[in-house]
Order: sequence, then C-alpha cells, then structure tokens
Amino acid sequence: MRITGPNSLGQHRLTDRVVIERIIQEANLAKTEKVLEIGSGEGALTSHLCRNAGEVTSVEIDKAKFEFAKLKLAHYNNLLLLNINLFSHNWMSFEFDVCVSNIPYSKSKETILWLSNLKFDRAVIMVQKEFARKLLSIPGTRSYRAISVICEYCFNVEELFDVPSTSFSPPPTVSSQVIKLVPSGRQLSHGVKKNIVLLFSQKRRNVRKVASVLGLDFGRDLSKRICQSSPNEIVDIARSMSI
Repeated sequence: MRITGPNSLGQHRLTDRVVIERIIQEANLAKTEKVLEIGSGEGALTSHLCRNAGEVTSVEIDKAKFEFAKLKLAHYNNLLLLNINLFSHNWMSFEFDVCVSNIPYSKSKETILWLSNLKFDRAVIMVQKEFARKLLSIPGTRSYRAISVICEYCFNVEELFDVPSTSFSPPPTVSSQVIKLVPSGRQLSHGVKKNIVLLFSQKRRNVRKVASVLGLDFGRDLSKRICQSSPNEIVDIARSMSI
C-alpha cells in the first residue's frame, strides 16, 4: 500500500534518496540529540532520523499517512509518532534539540512563528523557495514582510541547497529549498508579533503617518516608510505600541 497525492496542507512526498541523505548530512545529528519532525508523511525522512538521532518525535496531521507511517516505522523503538495538529496543541511540551522537516507549504509561516517561541539548537527544514526568499528579504525589497522581520530577529538563517520538483511525488509546481535556522537568543512576545503584522498592513506609509494614526511617539526617523525600516527598528516600534 502507498498513499498517493499531497494532503490538504500541500505536502508532497519526498522520494529522492540523495536529497534525504543530504538533509541528514546537513542536520549533523548526534545519538544524544532529540529530534522533532513536522509532517511525517510516509516516513521516508523519519526512518533516517531514527537511525541517526537519539530520540525522534514525529507529528503527522493526515490520518491515512499517519497509519501508513505507523506500520512502516513500527520497528524503531526511539520513535514517538503522533497523529495531531502540532499548532493547536499549545499545551503539549515538546523538548527537542533539532527540528528536521519537509514542511507542508501551507504551514511554512505558522512553523516559523511556532519555532520562534521555543528554545532549541537548530532547525534544518525544507520550504518553498519563494518563502525562503521572504525570510531572507531586506528592507525596501518587494518580498520584505512581517515574517522577514520576525525571522531575522529570532534566527540566523542559512540557505543550504535547492531541491528540484522531480524529487517529489507528485511533483510540485514550485521550487523548494532547504534552509538552516539557528536561534539568535532573542524572542518576541505574541503581542509584539501581532503589532509587527499590523505595521506591515500599512507598510507603504511612512513612520510619521503610522505614528499619527496610532497616537504614538516612536522617537526615530519619521521619514522612512515602514517597509524601509530595519528589523530592529520595526521591533522597537512594535514594542512601543504595547506600552
């Protein structure tokens, strides 16, 4: 039995063994480390994680894929496989050293926001290449977004390698990229993140106009547009909105 087609989250089955092995190589796992995988799929990556790490927690929201992976991976005694929506289980505590995942495209932003709240050593994840470009965008560019600011502030991001569509079944219509995230040690509260998103809803306005609308004194260069302000400047403004 094989599960065919992507699930409703836009997840495609990674079938290229060379790509899987390179992800494992880049993750540089140790037998003492705990790993979290978001999106088990049919367990292709999961099995490699189990062979290279100490403990693996893998979550899969799709029931059919979970049942398939459960049977396929039953012989691994260092694996905890869960059929849950990770992002709706805030009460659950996941302690892990490394996150290694082929992230469902539709959950990429939610994954970054979720990881930004946690303490861990590193993450090696595959995302849509366009989304990776947003994470690495600089002020003044078209792809500069709220998630760019949050990611730059909370993580050090490294582009590792591109993944062709032929590495998946069915092949996606977009390009993918594997990236590495290392927490910067700086975190943002939920309220500050909401304020950053609010600021970018008016990103074409200059800081003076936004300050006037919000009735605040940001105490900085008021001539810049929000979309031209650096991540640190945006974070400072967002924090002042919470005072």
